[in-house]
Amino acid sequence: MRTETRHSPDGLTHDAGWQLALRRALPAPAEDVWRRLLAEWLPQWLGVDTVPQMVGAPLRDQGRVRGRVIGCHVGRRVRVRWTPRTLDHETVFQVTLQEPSGAASGETTIELHQERLLGPAERQSLIEHWTTVLDALVAAYATEGAGPQDLPG
Repeated sequence: MRTETRHSPDGLTHDAGWQLALRRALPAPAEDVWRRLLAEWLPQWLGVDTVPQMVGAPLRDQGRVRGRVIGCHVGRRVRVRWTPRTLDHETVFQVTLQEPSGAASGETTIELHQERLLGPAERQSLIEHWTTVLDALVAAYATEGAGPQDLPG
């Protein structure tokens, strides 16, 4: 009996459409990165007022609901259903923080994952966008030491 395998293009999933995942290492402990992620970066990146740490909570932009928190592991991961201003459809966006084993170095890996994208062109455009955002985050940490104040979003 022969098993047939299908090779999907990079980024195409069986059930979540097109997706992307990017990660960078930041020279800061996870608790500091989490605090800034929720207070500063995610609201700016998603174009919303705040990102609550409660599943089911709405993501609002000046009173208009733009999405919902669909998962949260405080200090480690937040997952939202969200409609970006630049798209006409909802996506799923997740940020995960990881500290290496024996994290005496105070380094944290931040990973962005976005799924339910409509095609390879949309995926590539968002890879370029999030790469710029993460690279700016890393550069700001490198030059300021304490982290960035104003990042592209």
